Amino acid sequence: MATVTGTLDISSLLAVKFQSVAEYGMDTIERVLRADLEAHNAIVADMVGSFCEMTTDRQCIYGTSIGGEMVEVDEFGLAPTQRAIPGATVGFPLRLFQFNIGWTAKWMQTKTPADMAIAVLAAEKAHLRKIQYEIKRSIFGSANFTFRDHLVDNVDLAIKRFINADSVDIAEGPNGETFDGTTHTHYNTSATLTAAAAKANIDDVIEHGFGAAVRGAISKTDETAFRALSGFTAYQDPRLILPVASTAQAGQRLDISRLDNRAIGIFEGAEIWVKPWMIANYFFAWDNASPSKPLAFRQRAATGLQGLRVAALNEDYPLYAKDMEAELGLGVWTRTNGAILYFANVTWADPTIT
Repeated sequence: MATVTGTLDISSLLAVKFQSVAEYGMDTIERVLRADLEAHNAIVADMVGSFCEMTTDRQCIYGTSIGGEMVEVDEFGLAPTQRAIPGATVGFPLRLFQFNIGWTAKWMQTKTPADMAIAVLAAEKAHLRKIQYEIKRSIFGSANFTFRDHLVDNVDLAIKRFINADSVDIAEGPNGETFDGTTHTHYNTSATLTAAAAKANIDDVIEHGFGAAVRGAISKTDETAFRALSGFTAYQDPRLILPVASTAQAGQRLDISRLDNRAIGIFEGAEIWVKPWMIANYFFAWDNASPSKPLAFRQRAATGLQGLRVAALNEDYPLYAKDMEAELGLGVWTRTNGAILYFANVTWADPTIT
């Protein structure tokens, strides 16, 4: 009889329902789970990479260049020295999150590899939900705050938001635009969703030099209203037979595989996406192609402490653990590469995040 060969993965563990973990072999299970967690953490890094800078730094200087003036002088004149003011410090929090699994010696004797695989999959899903929550909290919170780095040395970190009229100097735009740090804000409001308000929100990003691939994100709830805006060009549904049109039509086809996570068209040069993490009545714009990402995703410097992992009670027995855990934190990095429009009131309100 031919030997069945292949690579063990977590689906192999899910199939083992009538044998205990101890009987199946803890070394084999540990290799499978380690490989699965590595794959999961790689997927997470790719998922957040479009608008998060992966970092181990806890704070950085947010760069700025204050414009000066060319002064006319005669042949013996000397213009006064004009000093550039350095940027402000932005900090990134680090928080510890746990998912209880309770893998004791007795648990290993009585539970199956399928039970273990189910616990890991549940922890991975919880990890993704927590990252999504932290992303929303970073994007939609409008007020700066101080975070005590209690997992390291209790140093207070200044956590900044997108530009929010906090009197910090703002770099000039690419065409010499200047901005008043006491009044300029990227937390915009409108009583209703209008084309003018949505365009102004996009322009808040573009005027700071971002324009390679501007994207806008909306909730599925607001898709119909956004499609109705003047200037919106929808991607075409491939299931429809479209008549010959006298006006320009989008060349890209509409993705029909995920109704709550897809690009739906173009508005004022920005590609508009429906995103499952977006909140109703808010419109977020950013430059997806810029190397200066809107957010920073902070982790520990030690690679063994990055991502979701099994928090072993004894490193010699890596599956004996009470919890799976992840240390991470998100904060705004490039304060100008992001703008949010709240279009349900003329007064800004931070949303309730769930």
